[in-house]
Amino acid sequence: MVLAVSKPGAESNPQDPLGLLCRTVARRFSIVGYIGSTSVAHIYRAIHQMMDRPCFLKITPAKDGVPESLRREAAAAGKANHAAVLRLYDAGLKDGYAYLAQEWSDGPSLRAIMNQGADVSVPDLLGLALQLLDALCALHSVGLCLRAFDPERILVPTKNGRYQLRLFDLSRIATQGEKLARESAEQTKSAVGFKVRSTRYMAPEEIRDQPAEPRSDLYSFGVLLCEMITGEYPYATKGKGPMAYVVSHLKDEVRPLAFTGKSEIPADLPSIVRRLLAKDPADRFESAEACRRSLEDLIVPDLVRLNVPGRRKVLEAWRSGVKSGLRQSRPPLGLD
Repeated sequence: MVLAVSKPGAESNPQDPLGLLCRTVARRFSIVGYIGSTSVAHIYRAIHQMMDRPCFLKITPAKDGVPESLRREAAAAGKANHAAVLRLYDAGLKDGYAYLAQEWSDGPSLRAIMNQGADVSVPDLLGLALQLLDALCALHSVGLCLRAFDPERILVPTKNGRYQLRLFDLSRIATQGEKLARESAEQTKSAVGFKVRSTRYMAPEEIRDQPAEPRSDLYSFGVLLCEMITGEYPYATKGKGPMAYVVSHLKDEVRPLAFTGKSEIPADLPSIVRRLLAKDPADRFESAEACRRSLEDLIVPDLVRLNVPGRRKVLEAWRSGVKSGLRQSRPPLGLD
């Protein structure tokens, strides 16, 4: 298990900030390891005693009750029926702690996969992008917006040699049309790192504190997709830090996308990325489903440019592999 997370604050033992190692929580979760922290909770590896299987246990002292973000994460995990969303085992308040237990997932973060550069093929990256879009379709269909696209929050285990995307952190998820309280929005904008959401992937309208909507997720997806495929941020930011990203989202034009010279990248991909990154939500795709269809269409070979004998087998393998990965990312028939 490799997961990039921020170090906890001034706890006495950074390897076990809550002193829970080798203890049992809620009479059924045996704590066996410490992983890191999100904005409101510490994350431990635990064993569900009755199920005899490992799980993530997100837990925090509950002096003032269950934190709102942990409550919404539990509700979202229970509501979203998709393979990319870690299954919810349990959530509650016990012995002075609020906790949330989810299925375990091995594997590196998406950031670690992206950092491998040319060692990860473009078809594999597009396959992961399609899995993420598929998850967005599922979340949007039940009235939720993800709002957390930091690659550190996304796990990428492998199964049968294929990448399987998993959304690790739903603490920033919101109901469509919901507007954050002013203090929450300000905290989000002023902080950096894994502990809070990064401004690097925020849509312009979110920076302006407008209500959550699916097309904001599409903008954030566009920023991440550009980074995944080109290895570069879509804007030439001036300066460093959260405010540099804020200015880029609000004012800057997308830099020329460095897709040239890479024959395995579909010719129409830059136009899809630019549409996703439109400043006005009305100029983006009307839905995650529409964007997914456009990306899926890219898998079909360009008959003029690419459908030649020397490349046909490569393209067919690409199309088969990506579509197979997408199918595996969806729940079984009858569950969606």
